[in-house]
Amino acid sequence: MDEQWTCRHVSLSNPEGDGATDLPLLLRRVADLMEEEGIAPMDVMDLTVSSDMTADGPWWTVTVYWSPGSGEDDDAADEPSRGTGSSGSSARVA
Repeated sequence: MDEQWTCRHVSLSNPEGDGATDLPLLLRRVADLMEEEGIAPMDVMDLTVSSDMTADGPWWTVTVYWSPGSGEDDDAADEPSRGTGSSGSSARVA
């Protein structure tokens, strides 16, 4: 039982201030990030949405967990892995 599972994740929040509570904007930014990083929809294992309450309302965070190449089938085994990005945790606020 030497199998190892690789799971990568990235968290993204809106910048503090104007727009910090804009969940639709954050979801669009997450979709853009997934496309930029080459995270294929079939490689996504989980996506969480959470918030911290502030005086201005909820400050949303989305975390995407994915396993590069997990959605590939036998016919795609010769193709390069579609998931890229950093291992472990990375937070981006831009």
